[in-house]
Amino acid sequence: MSNVLRLCLDLNIWCAALLADLKGRQNTSSQYLVEIVRQGVCPLGFVKLIISWGMLNRLRLVLEKNLKVSRSAADLYIDTIRGYAELHPFSTGAQLTLGGTGVIALSDTEDAHVLGTALAGRASVLVTANFKDFISNDTRIIVAGRHAIHTAPAHVLQIARPYYMMEWLRAGQIPEIEGICGSRDI
Repeated sequence: MSNVLRLCLDLNIWCAALLADLKGRQNTSSQYLVEIVRQGVCPLGFVKLIISWGMLNRLRLVLEKNLKVSRSAADLYIDTIRGYAELHPFSTGAQLTLGGTGVIALSDTEDAHVLGTALAGRASVLVTANFKDFISNDTRIIVAGRHAIHTAPAHVLQIARPYYMMEWLRAGQIPEIEGICGSRDI
């Protein structure tokens, strides 16, 4: 298994997985995506989490203020996610990126930060439940409301809704971006 899926999960995926866990739900797309990040492997190969300190700080705030999670529980969740990024089989230390400088033209600065992080970390796929929020002049819609390709000067990445990403995982492949995908990264 030599492929590496560089995966950026939007904050709404982490929140949805946590809420599903708290409600006793099982096998949601978000839970599965978090699980493959936790395991560091999926049907496509190894999984490397792409996330930034800014994303983790924002997630902590959302957990405490919006979801009313205790500070200690929020800290534990954040530390766990940070561990996933740092303990990847191919890591050589912390893999958290500064990324997300906010220069991307999206209407929401938080979404611009997430997209900037995905680009800075050279993510293969950015998975989000807020698909429409990541559409810009640099984005080409492949399947309306489900799949897009974002092109930046230094990197091209796919944006997908969670259930669409699940379809790719079940099929055992991610659609190729016409001649752009590298041989070792998916």
